[in-house]
Amino acid sequence: MNKGMTGFQLKVLGVVTMVFDHIGQFFLFLGVPMWFHWIGRIAAPIFLFESSEGFVHTRNRKKYMFRLLAGYWLMGIINLILNNYFAIGDAIVINNIFGTLFLGTVYMQACEYFKQKKILKGLLWFFVPIILSILALALLSNDSLLNSKIGLIFFQAFTLVVPTLMMVEGGVLFILLAVLFYLFHGKKPLQIIALVLVAAITLVTGGGIQHAFTFNYQWMMFLAAIPIILYNGEKGRSMRNFFYIFYPAHIVLFAIISFFIQR
Repeated sequence: MNKGMTGFQLKVLGVVTMVFDHIGQFFLFLGVPMWFHWIGRIAAPIFLFESSEGFVHTRNRKKYMFRLLAGYWLMGIINLILNNYFAIGDAIVINNIFGTLFLGTVYMQACEYFKQKKILKGLLWFFVPIILSILALALLSNDSLLNSKIGLIFFQAFTLVVPTLMMVEGGVLFILLAVLFYLFHGKKPLQIIALVLVAAITLVTGGGIQHAFTFNYQWMMFLAAIPIILYNGEKGRSMRNFFYIFYPAHIVLFAIISFFIQR
């Protein structure tokens, strides 16, 4: 085995740092320190990086993408249940990284078609998510629609089924980072530069440098560069099913425990 971290070890690190972040999210009222969120910034870039590796190496890209989409649907239903029955005040659960990972692979596939000079297919895969996202924003900006019960149900159903660029976790920047990881596959210095640039953009656009250690801490995602540099290209043990189960399970557990503590 080569020195460094395998894909399995990278995912384990991603899961651990994600748990820190979500403990901070659901139990902030108990005095969980801010640095739990700082540690948690490492998670998303690792998952985005691993999604690009998975896309490159999977034997069946359609099945890989469908698993991510199915994860988005499942997590959307879970969030709906949690927000209807286990919400405290105005707090809502919107955790659903599967949508970001899925849209990342959609644009990876668009790039694949462009590489193969299948321009029409590439354009289709590129523009359909944009059109659907514009439709979602149009629905969201329609006050008369959202103020009606039927209109609100339609909007919720639409966003439950369709992951959109502006409403998934991390938005366009995270999707872009996933695609850059894919485009620079095998060129680790360029992957790290992409990560640092995206982190810098979040620092500038996320609320100001003066708040860099309070609420504008997303820039700390650049720390994920360390484990990504250590990645040795080996898959290691498989933990695909574990992540698909653990992600929604720990969100449900934390949300319900938080609800009953605060009642």
